[in-house]
Amino acid sequence: MDNTNPKRKKMMHHLTRDQLSYYVGPNVEPAISIKSGEEVLFETTDCFSGKIKSHEDTFSSYAHSLELLPGWNPVTGPVYIENAHPGDCLNIEILDIKLADKGITSYVPNLGMLTSSYQLTPDLEPETRECRISDGHVYLPTTKGEIEIPVAPLIGTISVAPKGETIASFKFGAGHLGNVDCKEITTGNALVLPVNVEGALFGLGDVHAAQGDGEITLTAIETTAEVKTRISVTTPEEVAFCGCPQINGADFIGSIGCHFGNLVSENIKYAYFDLMKRIEKQYGFTTMDVYHLLSQVGEIRVCQLLGDFQAALVRVKKCYLENSG
Repeated sequence: MDNTNPKRKKMMHHLTRDQLSYYVGPNVEPAISIKSGEEVLFETTDCFSGKIKSHEDTFSSYAHSLELLPGWNPVTGPVYIENAHPGDCLNIEILDIKLADKGITSYVPNLGMLTSSYQLTPDLEPETRECRISDGHVYLPTTKGEIEIPVAPLIGTISVAPKGETIASFKFGAGHLGNVDCKEITTGNALVLPVNVEGALFGLGDVHAAQGDGEITLTAIETTAEVKTRISVTTPEEVAFCGCPQINGADFIGSIGCHFGNLVSENIKYAYFDLMKRIEKQYGFTTMDVYHLLSQVGEIRVCQLLGDFQAALVRVKKCYLENSG
């Protein structure tokens, strides 16, 4: 990684939440340019661009939302990283996430998993709930009073530019990541993405204060935030990049299956294949070694379960890889 210069490590860039893009792609104008190894503080807005402010603000349908919003899931940026060329990878360290003191969760008819897929609850009305955030907890209002939920912030939408086309920022794909809502994309972990265009054009947004597996209503505890990152250029060989986006922590490595339009079962397969190849390259096990091992200790995190948006993380604890023999 090109982050050995101490001056580069200390450099901090700041992007404000008015520097937003609703698209990702090679033709999106970068907000700033940085060098590999420098830090960037992103101010983010929520997936509603701050347009939903109270329980009185609702959308009767997806079409209605598009009449009122510039788009869903804007990202702050993008950032142009000098010397990031197609064929390289980015290593994005998530150093800190600071949340606002309020979150929003909102139901839009026919967009949740149980309505759009199976019509189990076709008569639910649009609804928004305001949630206060304080002392490390989210307070979700219900008819029986507030329910206290531990804060577990994650970055819902985070991506580089895809190759050859410009797409809405709320879409995801294995070539650029995007809106996968993975709970492990959080403070202390590092994301690895391929570079598809000059400068990579990296951005992030759509921070959640808390979220359940699958995000079944379509929304989590949506909030504004400040996200501190360090972005470095690296090589596929150095990070054993095998095709799927990676998220790695102090005690685990993981691959994200996010081929758009696939069932979650297929994306789990993609993630497992990717993780197997990575372990073979990085740790020297045979294919059958890894197949047996992951059958016993592999872990799956379902990220999304909504129509064409079905993604999953497959991970394994490092202790099983580093303490063999």
